[in-house]
Amino acid sequence: MTTETPARQRLDRRRVLEAAIEVIDQEGLDALTMRRLAEELDVDPMTVHHHAKGKDNLLDGVAELLWEEIERPGRTDDPTEVLRTLAHSVRDLFHRHPEAAPLVLRCTVLPRSELELWRAYLDGLAAAGLDQPAAVLRSVLTYALGASYAEVAWLGVACQPGKNYTDREVLLSLGQAVPQGTPPELAAAAVDVIADCDPDLCFHDGLELMLAGLAMRGER
Repeated sequence: MTTETPARQRLDRRRVLEAAIEVIDQEGLDALTMRRLAEELDVDPMTVHHHAKGKDNLLDGVAELLWEEIERPGRTDDPTEVLRTLAHSVRDLFHRHPEAAPLVLRCTVLPRSELELWRAYLDGLAAAGLDQPAAVLRSVLTYALGASYAEVAWLGVACQPGKNYTDREVLLSLGQAVPQGTPPELAAAAVDVIADCDPDLCFHDGLELMLAGLAMRGER
């Protein structure tokens, strides 16, 4: 008679998905397989299949858990504070899970947690007196997702295993990584857009420019 380990006894779909995120965080998305996940959980691969019906179903589940991590809006009369909460929480997600977070952009299915997040922000913006909350939410969410994805992608490309860089040093290195013979004006563009940038300040400035533009649009 086989004795179940504590891991097997407690295993459910959520634990499988949490373990999948751990594998992706530590080893990258390409390393995630049903067999590797079974090793992480110390179970038979068929046990994993019982909770996740194939790789696509597994990745959809991971995306759902990631959407749950994004902060919901608090009560406020200031719609810009609602939007700042959303944008910074999205960026925080990408920094916590730089390998896994891009999965929130999967479009095979809209997870319930994503829809609940949208509903919470639509209601929060409407309660704060904002006209056309869907259009504004869509704009800020698109900015936050795109800027966060680009940031972690740039940082990931420039990082070298075994070396510890600050984000600023990584971006400076990437901004200088242009092909030999690149015209000076094009090399300068890389420095201006990527290297000459504090990631925190760049995200903040981009968000504030968008919020200011939305405010001006609302005053017309």
